[in-house]
Amino acid sequence: DGYTRLRAAAPLAQICVHLIFGLPGEDEARMLETVRATAALHPHQVKLHLLHVLRGTALGKMYERGEYQPMEREDYVRTVVRALELLAPDTVIGRLTGDGMDEALLAPDWSRRKVSVINDIDKLMYSENTWQGRLYP
Repeated sequence: DGYTRLRAAAPLAQICVHLIFGLPGEDEARMLETVRATAALHPHQVKLHLLHVLRGTALGKMYERGEYQPMEREDYVRTVVRALELLAPDTVIGRLTGDGMDEALLAPDWSRRKVSVINDIDKLMYSENTWQGRLYP
């Protein structure tokens, strides 16, 4: 509703939607359901993020108690590739992942290697002969 209202109020605005993968209780099917709903809006830009577990946060406490497990690298890479297939070919992808913050980051440690993660996404897309928008309606 918010997106539709913004689009109506500012039809020329360049709208960017941020999606965070790995929220507590969310599986790949739900993440991709969110991507499909986003793709249906056809925003100008999408930024994909991994949920980082930070010290001193409620999520950090959940993680320390063993109540939350962040996404594994391979799962994140696969989910990003599936998401890219669903987004329109002309949607600008502004981010594929973010950098883990040094002192505050509890997990996942692999998120500190942003360039390596992006390379893994590229390699998987190449090996599967897929591309952004391949499954866009």
